[in-house]
Amino acid sequence: MEAKKAKWVPVLHCHLPFVKHPEMAKYLEEEWYFEAVSETYLPLLEVFDGLESDNVDYHLTMSLTPTLLSMMADDFLSERLQNYINARLKVLDEEAYRTQGDPDFHPVTLFYRKRFQRWADKLKDGGGKYVINEFVKHYKNGHIDIITSAATHGFLIFMVGEPEAITAQIKAGIETHEKLLGIKPSGMWLPECGYTNGFDAILNRQGLFYTFLDQHGIEAANPEPPNGCFSPIVTPFDVVAFGRDPESSRQVWSAREGYPGTPVYREFYRDVGFDLDLPHLTPLKHGSIKTFTGLKYYAITGDGTYKEAYRPGAARRMAHEHAGQFVYHRALQGDYLKEKLGESPVIVSMYDAELFGHWWFEGPWWLEAVFRRMNENPSVEAVTAKTVATQTITELNQGNKAGGKKIWRAQPSTSTWGGGGYSEVWLNGKNDVIQQFLSDIAAVLIDICKNRYSEVKYKKVLNQCARELLLAQSSDWPFLLSTGQAVSYAKRRVNAHLIRAERCLLMAMGTIPFEKKWFDAISYKDDIFPWIDALSLYGKDICENAGIDENKAVGH
Repeated sequence: MEAKKAKWVPVLHCHLPFVKHPEMAKYLEEEWYFEAVSETYLPLLEVFDGLESDNVDYHLTMSLTPTLLSMMADDFLSERLQNYINARLKVLDEEAYRTQGDPDFHPVTLFYRKRFQRWADKLKDGGGKYVINEFVKHYKNGHIDIITSAATHGFLIFMVGEPEAITAQIKAGIETHEKLLGIKPSGMWLPECGYTNGFDAILNRQGLFYTFLDQHGIEAANPEPPNGCFSPIVTPFDVVAFGRDPESSRQVWSAREGYPGTPVYREFYRDVGFDLDLPHLTPLKHGSIKTFTGLKYYAITGDGTYKEAYRPGAARRMAHEHAGQFVYHRALQGDYLKEKLGESPVIVSMYDAELFGHWWFEGPWWLEAVFRRMNENPSVEAVTAKTVATQTITELNQGNKAGGKKIWRAQPSTSTWGGGGYSEVWLNGKNDVIQQFLSDIAAVLIDICKNRYSEVKYKKVLNQCARELLLAQSSDWPFLLSTGQAVSYAKRRVNAHLIRAERCLLMAMGTIPFEKKWFDAISYKDDIFPWIDALSLYGKDICENAGIDENKAVGH
């Protein structure tokens, strides 16, 4: 890194809850994953390929959550993903014929057909595993840093009463990266950027040395860092904490203040699944339910009902123009902060990855253009968080002398990046009933693993209990209940996992009879993290202190 340049640290958080329903021939919520692959992950990988083929240097930090990676690695979901792509290709053949001669909609139909054909060609041999391998390729090429997250994106702040549950979430997340990516992560995306005192100790103990917080998590640290969120701080347990810059983040994600609401860009809500009712669209439907298909023919145009046809070429040119504006503003921001702070600032822009391509269709084009423009800018450069964190720790160990800048130690403030800045999104009158059940089951499971493991009659059933608890702890369920999105599905999921976890506890201890048919059914549905065992996650420290041989202890 050049000391004279401001450092821009772009971070994309790639996450989806684990959704897999083999009991049904087709399941609507599985399409969350298929949409993300076809609209976000594959377009981003195409951007990375293009940059590397042109020898454009770029650096990006990406979190790939364990639930998302588990879906990518799943053969069953890979087959359904390919079916999802192929169904749209078949419909687009019909649409190309239907719109032939239409100067407005025929070109966009051909654009989509060409695009989905590329995705079909890429996925035909590996499905989701192709996506994993491509991310690993770019990681090994030195352009992206891949970090982990908690196993099922559990909201860790609510587990402070059971620190073993926090550790289990983090350990399972690390294990997933090691097994599915072949990467031992050095950084972690705390779910919902949720941090409170003591988390840094757990991260440090698990070999993780940097993480990300919202702006106020850094600015309200004790003592107050003089550079605010524009320099990372080092926590009491030697974890480098980065703070989100609100200006650069808002400029991208806000539909009102940022780029995504530009009239020439694609209108997300005008989808052929709602606009057209034609026989050849039947394969994309879920019975009588009208759903998004990913085929959208209109531009945003304005706030009214009138919409113009979408023109990908014009939208891409606008994305390049916005990229130029973004780089120009980051350079201005960097120059201003260098003068004010007396040193090069670190500007951290954090986004949900699904913003790029799914919500904001032109986002991947914009990101590619940003990296190309930034390579030519003398004032600002893109770097990974790991690069900055490594340099920060090095300078700290050398007594703040290397590089001539002061490294600030501070205790970050309790914070999240959710509405209101704290925990109200995940704990309010719409979802608070969940937490007591989660805490109760976690407490019993931890007690069994630490104090009563010799009484367990069915080790594999206790392991399934751990999986069900992890799945129930996902922050996605209280989030959906809070926002009013997919409420019935979120209720079904969290209730099902809680019931299964409790029943597995009782069966594992012999309190109720072992029911093989029921157990095999839930094990088939909820087969995430097949390698984990409950003792390793929740009782390892006890085993070490007592000299127990874990390999013998966890045998089925």
